[in-house]
Amino acid sequence: MIAVLTTLPFLWVASTGESAPWTLQRVMSEALARSPEVAAARAEEASAEGVLAADSRWVRENPSLEVEYGTDAVTQDQGERRLSVAISQQLQVAGQRGLRVERGEAALAAARARRRAVELSVAREVADAAAEWVRRQAHVRLAEEALTAARTLEEAAARRFAAGDVAELERNAAALERARAEARAAQARAEAAGTRALMNRLLGRPASAPLELTLEPLAVSEEARAELPELEAARAEAEAARVEVDLLRRERIPDPTVSLEYEQEKRFEEHATGPDLHTASMVVARLSVPLPLWNRNQGELAAARARRAAREAEREGREREVEAERISARERYEAARTAEAALTAALPGVERNLSLVQRAYEAGELSLDALLLTRDRAYAARGEAIDATASLARARAAFLRASGRLPTGEAPR
Repeated sequence: MIAVLTTLPFLWVASTGESAPWTLQRVMSEALARSPEVAAARAEEASAEGVLAADSRWVRENPSLEVEYGTDAVTQDQGERRLSVAISQQLQVAGQRGLRVERGEAALAAARARRRAVELSVAREVADAAAEWVRRQAHVRLAEEALTAARTLEEAAARRFAAGDVAELERNAAALERARAEARAAQARAEAAGTRALMNRLLGRPASAPLELTLEPLAVSEEARAELPELEAARAEAEAARVEVDLLRRERIPDPTVSLEYEQEKRFEEHATGPDLHTASMVVARLSVPLPLWNRNQGELAAARARRAAREAEREGREREVEAERISARERYEAARTAEAALTAALPGVERNLSLVQRAYEAGELSLDALLLTRDRAYAARGEAIDATASLARARAAFLRASGRLPTGEAPR
């Protein structure tokens, strides 16, 4: 385990009109509980548990009961009868049970790791959707603010035109700016509605259900790197394939069948004193062993060896990919954090410039074009800061995913 210093920059809190806000933990829990992919992975894990329980039985095959009854009632009708009852059981004497249990445990470990990997992927998707929804909300608010400012500017330009202070060209330019702001606001609202529908789908809620998400800063914490479940699954699958080859080798040893039989016979006999119905009983023990002359699992062994080689290759390939993914995610996260900090730090100066230009225009010291240019740059800077904040949230989720952790910083169980 390698400890890395990680900033926890964001916490999502969702409000749906309920008394208690939604924390990120609740968002993750709801999404995981309602995800069909997670449900399918959990079903596969339960199936692997059932297979392991079945393979753990000491006796694998069911016993066989045979009953035989014979009579001469349809032929000579002398009263002869024959009854036999036998019970037989096949036994495995080459240690196959231990290998089956080992294979089942490896398969269960792989299923659990795959389930955790699915949970990580679903949680990452929810975290990205939450960051996108917050970004869209912020852009809607920014577009609405720009629209309000454009309408105010259009009204001011109309008054100044009526007073003869500005030319018609300036009034028309203000009207065009208001129209553009309305179009941008409408587009922002539509994009936000689509993102909200996606977020609600992941939470198992109606697409149009109200949903409010905010980002709040969190303190820096120390997080340990966890093993990626995909790598755990690859290793477990390789181990299961190896055990499968050993099990098939053991199964080439024939399994004996032992049986115990009780026989009772009544037959008609002639004696000096006259005819008599003689009764005889016998207990018979049998042992049968198949001879492995033709079928010695040749085809099954060849297929199992090929699967083992494939699983080993997949494991080696996955091990090489893991570190590269972690390094790449870490670099993207650091870059996103640097960009967010730089753009956020520049916002006060941008807002100050906008305020100064606005006062200069109102005093008649600046043209409308200069005001609009400064305003566009200010809104663009604020939009870039919003995008940088969302990108940092997504980069953090990706970094935690590459470290085997949920967006909350926890490792799935």
